[in-house]
Order: sequence, then structure tokens, then C-alpha cells
Amino acid sequence: MNETTRRTFVAGATAAGIGALAGCADEETDPTDDDTAPTDDDADSADDETDSTDDETTDEETAATYEIWGADQGTNTIYIHQPTDDGGFEQVDEIDTGAEGGEVPHMVDYTSDYEYAAVACTAGARVLVYRTEDRELVANLETGAGSHFAGFSPDDEYIHVDVIGEEKIVRVDADLDNEEFEQVAEIDVRENETILDAGIESGAPICHQYAQDGRSLHTIGPSYYDGALVIVDHDDFSVDRAYSHDEIPTNCGTVSHPTEEKFYLTAGLPSDPDVDPDEDPVAAEGVGDFYVYDTADDEVTTVDSTGGVDAHGFWFTPDGEELWVLNRETNDGLILDPETDEVIDEIDAFGPEQSDDPADSDAPDIMWASPDGEYMFVTLRGPNPLSGDPHAATGINPGYAVFDIESRERVDVVQPDGDNADSDFHGIGVRPVGEFDGFTSPPY
Repeated sequence: MNETTRRTFVAGATAAGIGALAGCADEETDPTDDDTAPTDDDADSADDETDSTDDETTDEETAATYEIWGADQGTNTIYIHQPTDDGGFEQVDEIDTGAEGGEVPHMVDYTSDYEYAAVACTAGARVLVYRTEDRELVANLETGAGSHFAGFSPDDEYIHVDVIGEEKIVRVDADLDNEEFEQVAEIDVRENETILDAGIESGAPICHQYAQDGRSLHTIGPSYYDGALVIVDHDDFSVDRAYSHDEIPTNCGTVSHPTEEKFYLTAGLPSDPDVDPDEDPVAAEGVGDFYVYDTADDEVTTVDSTGGVDAHGFWFTPDGEELWVLNRETNDGLILDPETDEVIDEIDAFGPEQSDDPADSDAPDIMWASPDGEYMFVTLRGPNPLSGDPHAATGINPGYAVFDIESRERVDVVQPDGDNADSDFHGIGVRPVGEFDGFTSPPY
């Protein structure tokens, strides 16, 4: 699979200079959690040593291939890194989301051309929209308490926001040509007839992504016991169908297959050491499951274990041949073959600190692959996590791990503020600024 997709971005080889920092203020921690953060653009602003009269050489030597936007929700900072020629990662910019009220920047999503990024800020009760080239804030949208994930529709005409605190899916009209945004509709999961008829009596929208058939699939949570699934027709913004916890108890990650009519979801629950396993084995041992949903026939085709506890984020490799899945509490995961949905490999430890006791182990959360297919970037939570169950989400090394996709080896841990006890990385996004063929990010 090496075909050009909606998310394949073709840009000039050089990027513009580092621009204005933008952001949001600070507030209390956020009681919500569950899924999938930003990076910065800028081609290191052109090596001065390059001969400016040789345009071709300049383009080749100063071209930034992609940017990693890592969201430190503990310090209200988005760190932007670029790969270096020696295999490392250089910080080229940072965004203070707290300066504009965006406390706890939780997740990041891009437009199809990667020219804009939407950052959902849970404690800030808002979504911030940035122009990625110069990091300029173009919209500050008060979408509601616990705004957990904001995703652009496939045509970039709307932003749909999963708002935990208000139990709603909010629709924002996005006029990107004029950089104008307006909240135009909402789905209240406590009042929607289709959702109530399905028996979903608790929980709130957590995360979503878009299937290839014009619908978006939204997990319900944040608790596994609230886990359910709501499917929205995003053309007319109506609920197409819904499944209760008894049918599909998904409460975490969402991603569509790059080419086929199937969709992947995770269900996670931290273990509870205070519960007697004989009385409640599910609560005592926790849950780590993934589901495969056939969007053509509207049925679950696969339910299987992720091999660990508290299943959470996952991501496709750009060639579409692997789906990486992680478990937050046990700091491990699987690699699936999307053709068969069978396990082809395992990751023993995403973060460098691994222990049977979650208090002494790293806690991975969200993943995103480099567009050249070389690396998988995995965020690592901090010692004072602002979201998720502390038993599962408390980590040792806040930042993000860098995995070589081919060898499955961890080759680096990037920690912009690793000694800060408040540092707590959750979301991550990778923005191509060069030419790539492959599946760089959903919707495909």
C-alpha cells in the first residue's frame, strides 16, 4: 500500500521561519481522560552556511521533513521538534497554550493539508486552532468543560469536539479561507433518542475518527463501565446508530483502516489492587481489549486482548501494513497485521522503566508515526498525571519515546522538561512538511 491519500501532504521543501508563540492560561487539573497532541513547523530557518544563490542546494539542505508536536498537558506547553541529520531531534519552537486559557492541552488534530492544528484543552474547556506554519493562534473556541478531542471532518469544513464534561458532541463550522469558526450544532448524549434507545444511560463522548463511509465513530467513557459506541453521520450531524456497554464497551482509541471498510477501537480499564479478584475479577485485573468493527455490515468482527492492562492509543504505519497498539498500565503492547488482525509482534516496554508495579513503571499513552515510516513516537506520562486513573497513568519519564519501526527498538526518549514533576505528556501529532506517499494520519 503506497498510494497517495487524503492526508498525504505535498509542500515546498522549505518551511517558513519560526513564528509567534500562542496559547492559553492555566487552571486546575482535568478529571477526564482517554485518548490521542501537536508539533511545530519550520525548517530550522535555513542553515546560514548554505549558499543562498543555489536554490536547489538550499532546498535540499534546509528542508524540514516533518515536525513533532508533543503536548505537555502538565505545563500547558506544546513542544515542537524536528529530526536532525545525525538521527536526533531538535526543538525548534514551543507554544504556551496556557496564555489563552488552554489549560491541559490534551490532543491534537490537523487539517488534511496540515496547515491548521486543533488542540483540545480539557481543563481549559476550549479548543485552540493554530496556523501551523507560523504557530499563530487563529481561533479560541469555548466548546465546554472536558473538551477532550477535536477532529477536523474529512472535507475540513467542520471541527467535531468530544466534550466530556457536558456529555456532548459539538460541531464547529470551519471557514479556513477566512479563518472564521462558529459553533453551529451539538448532540447531547443524554437527550438523543437513538442513544437512549440503545440503553446508553451514562458516560460521555471521548474520542472519534472518521470512517470511509461518511460517518464518525465515537467511543463513550471515560470509565470502562461507561464504555459504549455512538456512530454519527457527519454530513447531517445526526446519530446513525449506537451500541451499549453490553454490546461494545469501547472507551478509548479510535482509528479507521486506511483502505478497507473496517474500524479499530480500544477498551481499557486499570487494575484495582483493592478489589478481591474472586469477587470481581474484571475490576481486580483490569481490561485491555481491541475491537474491529465492519462499517459496511455494521457489526463487530473481532474482539481480542491487547496482551496487557488499560488498552489505550494506537497508530498505523504509513504503509498501512502494521497497527501498533499500547497498554498504559503495563507499559507494553502489540503489533497487528491489519490484513488478518492477528498479532505479528509484541513490544515489551514503550517507556524505559518497566516493572510489575505500575508505580515504578512508565505509562505510555498516545502514538503517531513519522511520515517516512522510520519511527513511532509514543508519549510518556509524568509522575503527577492530570488525566486517567493515577494507578495506571502515573509515569517516570515524561516526554515521548522514539521507536525504530523496523527493529522495534527504542532509540531515544525526548524529554524537554524531564526534571519537572509537573511535566505530563499526553497528546502528540506529526506534521509532514515535505513530500510523502503513505497514510500519514486519519481520516485516510
